[in-house]
Amino acid sequence: MTPGLSLLSIVPAALLPLLLLLPQILLSPCRAHSRWKCPPPRSPSTGIKTGPCGSETNDFSLSPNDNGDELITEIYPGPLRVIFEESIHHTGAPFRISLSGDGTDDLDASCVLLDHIPHNDCCRPSLYDESTYTPYVITINIPNVNCERCSLQLANPMTDKIGGDGSPTGIGCTDPFGTCFSVYHSCTRPFRIVGNGEAVSRSDYQCERLPGNWPEVWEGDNGVGVDASVPGLYRRESSIWSVVDFTLTAVPGDYAKDAGGICGDEGLKQQY
Repeated sequence: MTPGLSLLSIVPAALLPLLLLLPQILLSPCRAHSRWKCPPPRSPSTGIKTGPCGSETNDFSLSPNDNGDELITEIYPGPLRVIFEESIHHTGAPFRISLSGDGTDDLDASCVLLDHIPHNDCCRPSLYDESTYTPYVITINIPNVNCERCSLQLANPMTDKIGGDGSPTGIGCTDPFGTCFSVYHSCTRPFRIVGNGEAVSRSDYQCERLPGNWPEVWEGDNGVGVDASVPGLYRRESSIWSVVDFTLTAVPGDYAKDAGGICGDEGLKQQY
């Protein structure tokens, strides 16, 4: 470089905005894709690619409040409204929600609560503007267990990256421990499940079958129906989500209703 010349003086003016953004882009490689919003996530990152919780895997520690006390949220068996969000759009990339074991994120101890949650292809969020992130609001069912420290695990296989394998006639990819080579993850902070009189301990609980009223076909490439009946086998799967309350429109009402709790309308008003 000629002495006395700065880099900015020799870069075309049209490229200066991109050049000024470059440090931010390079320093933020892991802030992309999806994460929990409510219950709150252990990590604010939307780009965790090591399952199930990235560097926070098996970290069930509690954050002290202003008085130094460690508080834990209590939830109860039955319907629970939850919210997650997407920071970068990936057409047809579905989601899966699992319940961890008590004090462990070991996938062998986790139970899938809802699989093949379809992608919302409507929006194009901006990575650096959290107010544009695409929200997903859905009600899941918490089993009747007693769990001192449990967590919800979110997985988001990037089926937009698998080419023809992700089409309605493609072979798809599998996760976990499978052929989906790009998957994003997020885990909630720990919470306590307080079961009723018939509850079993989380360690004694046997995972139940997935809900029978959940659709087994979603919209695939070019609007063609795509099979979503096999747990853990994913293709590009999309559907319509409400622009009013961000719930999924093509499912029974139980999955869209406000079940109250920490992520219900009243609970969110108290938090935010």
